[in-house]
Amino acid sequence: MDAQGRATVGGDGTAVLIQDCFSLEIGRIPVALHFSGPELRGAVLARYAAFAQTREGALPIHLDAAPTAAGGPAPSASFQYALGGARLWLNGAAAHFSGVRNEYDLDSLLRILLSWLLLPRQGFLLHAATVLRNGRTCVFTGRSGAGKSTVASLAPRGSVLTDEISLLRREANAWRAHGTPFWGEFRAAGSNGSAPVAGIYVLVKAPENAVRPLPPLDALRALLPNVLFFSSDRAANASLLDLLVGAATQVPCFELRFRRDASFWEVLPA
Repeated sequence: MDAQGRATVGGDGTAVLIQDCFSLEIGRIPVALHFSGPELRGAVLARYAAFAQTREGALPIHLDAAPTAAGGPAPSASFQYALGGARLWLNGAAAHFSGVRNEYDLDSLLRILLSWLLLPRQGFLLHAATVLRNGRTCVFTGRSGAGKSTVASLAPRGSVLTDEISLLRREANAWRAHGTPFWGEFRAAGSNGSAPVAGIYVLVKAPENAVRPLPPLDALRALLPNVLFFSSDRAANASLLDLLVGAATQVPCFELRFRRDASFWEVLPA
């Protein structure tokens, strides 16, 4: 990394972390991870290397392996969440993660924070695999076991943006899907790219391949249980619902019944 928190390449061709800060960008949201010690450095660089990016205005995230002291985050926090022994809170122009013992704690807290940061930016996180096809993205959604990792494993090499958590944003009145570093069973490390969304496919395992269009209301019902959002704030949830109605209305949505082989690609719209 350079003095701004970027990765630099050592003599053996590997990335080297030389600062206590690592800057990355996911879905065009820049953040800067500030370490309180050396324990997480190597794991973080390995996990998020493809998303290393330095931009002005990155949100500082201060990491601490120690749990938050009794009493918890300040009541003035605009957003906070507890996950086991780990906690996050957003206070002013910085975020704080406590109880981060390993990269898995960090990964979980990043997802939670991103779900909140995306909302005013017309975006959301979805349990879905995203695959590039003909210059656009196909987003395959479903709960655990629906077949997201199967679809990713049957995709052409290099086309998978993510196999578990997809990031969708409405940008210039069009929807784009972004790669994320949040992987599932296929362990696709994620690609830091994006492309317009061609369609959202609700996965159903079946003996034969078939695709049918979903009306917006059915599409919304399918999306809702697969969206990642961690706030009970009524206004925030109302905004999220409006955003999802827009996605279900503006993006072609389908039910995809598929066999566990690559033949299902043949029934998708061109």
